Amino acid sequence: MKINDNWHFQVGEFKLIALSDGAFPVSKEFFFSNTPQDIIEHIPEEFNAPLNFLLIDTGEKKILIDAGFGEEYLPTGGYLLRQLQQEGIRPEDIHTIIITHGHLDHIGGLSQNGKPVFSNAEHLITAEEWNYWSKHPETTESMTLAALKGQITFIHSNFHICRGISVKHTPGHTEGHLTVSIESQGTRLLVASDILNDPVTLSHPASHIAAELDPGKGMETRQAFLQEAHEQSAQVFACHYPFPGLGKVKKVEGQWTWVPLDN
Repeated sequence: MKINDNWHFQVGEFKLIALSDGAFPVSKEFFFSNTPQDIIEHIPEEFNAPLNFLLIDTGEKKILIDAGFGEEYLPTGGYLLRQLQQEGIRPEDIHTIIITHGHLDHIGGLSQNGKPVFSNAEHLITAEEWNYWSKHPETTESMTLAALKGQITFIHSNFHICRGISVKHTPGHTEGHLTVSIESQGTRLLVASDILNDPVTLSHPASHIAAELDPGKGMETRQAFLQEAHEQSAQVFACHYPFPGLGKVKKVEGQWTWVPLDN
């Protein structure tokens, strides 16, 4: 499949790259749980959900937010390392990885054959997320994370990675799900990860991906995230939105709508 070219942009002094890991074949039933049919009737029963991830270059360190599926799982995914290579960035050049949550489309690229892919990186995750997957050792997710044990640092809500970059604990999709705030020189970007599934469902925040662990909590988290993004006029980066996954949320006649970056 054709992979989108890397998308370069800036948040203040920080240089960022939106990277496509490819796509994730999903069913409409899985991706749009608890969703009114009239807002998704144009979507086919089976489709490819985008996989967008983010690299931040602060000038002092390179920070990666999640790492995609990994090359061994999907013919349509696992392109992230190749996209980094196009920028002259090797896995060993990454200083920090923020693990927003433990689903395989976000962590599959972190380890291979029982060894970390990003050998020099500190991997940041909440204790809640780590503990959840540790209780499910039979899963691929648990085995993937276990390979990172020597490079894991547990972090908490409002933890500052460095000046201008912090995380917030946003549970619902998973127990330890994180969103990321990037702020510099008066500009702010909020990284939603899997709080958001598709732009069409912004008008119905109860919609969620079927893998969501606690849909009730997820809806509360989603509403709070959207309100924060709106009040602060922040840009939003969404993993599964059409590439590059960048835009803003607006309220029109009481309903949230998506305004892509290029509009």
